[in-house]
Amino acid sequence: MGLDTNTEVQQIRKVQNEQGNQVSPATENQQKEIAGRLGNWNDLEQIEFTTDGTNAEPLPDNEVPQGVEILVEYREANSGNVYVGDDSTQLAPLTQVGDGRSFEVTETSLIYVRTPTAGDGVIVTFEVTA
Repeated sequence: MGLDTNTEVQQIRKVQNEQGNQVSPATENQQKEIAGRLGNWNDLEQIEFTTDGTNAEPLPDNEVPQGVEILVEYREANSGNVYVGDDSTQLAPLTQVGDGRSFEVTETSLIYVRTPTAGDGVIVTFEVTA
């Protein structure tokens, strides 16, 4: 059976979702929102964060744009492991240069860093609008 690839489509009334159900297609505003989330950002924010002690500490408070992931990486000048997580548990170890974890959060302060040696830390990188 052949497929006609020269057909002109004037209006799409229904599309099939991942469950196989017929639903309305995305509106123009929804399409713009999706494109905005998938597009590139204008600028890059990078923070060097070091701990004051050996207890878990939140990263500085920075708003993260919708759809942007934060990259938290091991800092080259560290003397030992660094652990990242939330306010109650920091079980994700960063043990050497090149180690990193990504997080999808709305604020950088939701990520906590714990180090066995005060002064060790992380490099935090994420995209922002200029």
